[in-house]
Amino acid sequence: MDTISILTTPVEFDKNDFLSLLSLAVGTAISRQNRMGELVIGDNGWNMDLRSGEIKFGDRAFKCGILGSESYVSNTWLWGWAHTESGLPENAAAPSRRAKRTLSGCPEFTEGKFGLDELHTGHNLAMVAMGAAENNVCYYRCPYSDGALFVQIEGLPDEVFAPLDLTALARQFVEILSAFYCDHRLLAAGLLHQNGYSFSEETSPAGGAIVCESVGRTLRIDYEKFDGLCRTTNVNLS
Repeated sequence: MDTISILTTPVEFDKNDFLSLLSLAVGTAISRQNRMGELVIGDNGWNMDLRSGEIKFGDRAFKCGILGSESYVSNTWLWGWAHTESGLPENAAAPSRRAKRTLSGCPEFTEGKFGLDELHTGHNLAMVAMGAAENNVCYYRCPYSDGALFVQIEGLPDEVFAPLDLTALARQFVEILSAFYCDHRLLAAGLLHQNGYSFSEETSPAGGAIVCESVGRTLRIDYEKFDGLCRTTNVNLS
């Protein structure tokens, strides 16, 4: 199944701004994480061996590598590529190095260690890394006594990455609106783009709309500009 990166989304956005990248990535990332939970993890626990690069859920094994870690003690994030004292094989942190290379203009991906806050969480950093990855991947949070390790998982079933139909996509968009701080214009554009839809954008000084026509149906998402971000004013699927 083809991989579609958030970085190729055909709208204007700042590739060096973390909130913009997160807005593009979050819709599809949450959808895929939920599918991984339903189709792969279920009620199974996890078992991981980073030296062999493998994580297991029950009896199903997948290739994995380190993205980074959260510390409860210092409230900081540490990228895998910056964890020079881990003693693990160099290729264990390959996903974090790929993210650094791909998102080299975004400071959050080139600074090895920094403080966590409401915007900069392990989940949010991982979702952006997944959205910009060169192949179809998900992530998993592995907690331990003083924090949590985030790993990238490869080789998941194609069903995890299957495109949403427009009805499911519109539902996903609306669910995220009420639960997630982001730019709604970029959320709509990224969600449509990563699910393989073409769309057009109407713009005006006060706002605009994202419009997608597919198989006789039209999804229109109107937005207004407010306090530096775009906020949805109407969602219509006909």
